[in-house]
Amino acid sequence: MENFYDGYEGNPEIAIYTLINDEKVGILMWDGYFDEIMTKIEPENEGWQSLALYYNMNEGWYDDSPWEIPNNTAALDQLETVELSGLDDIPRKILIGMIELIRNNIDRVIYIEYS
Repeated sequence: MENFYDGYEGNPEIAIYTLINDEKVGILMWDGYFDEIMTKIEPENEGWQSLALYYNMNEGWYDDSPWEIPNNTAALDQLETVELSGLDDIPRKILIGMIELIRNNIDRVIYIEYS
């Protein structure tokens, strides 16, 4: 897995990944980077949706980890709304990686793990 957690040992971490041949393929990150990405997502007219709903309600991966993303297409669409120019360098790289991971594995189970 691509690692954006080094140097943050002892702090919460987030992993987003799929399993390919029983191996985790994805991204490991400090939860602060994940927070920076998630706070850039705006609520829709109906309120929070998809990943932002679980993030803002502290549910999903916070309650049950690893947690299966229920709708990869909705998650991908939502992440693609985040303006890359509004992110620092590392969160920008992570977001690009998350989008690529979901896009390339849209029909696979994708997990978010919090620890």
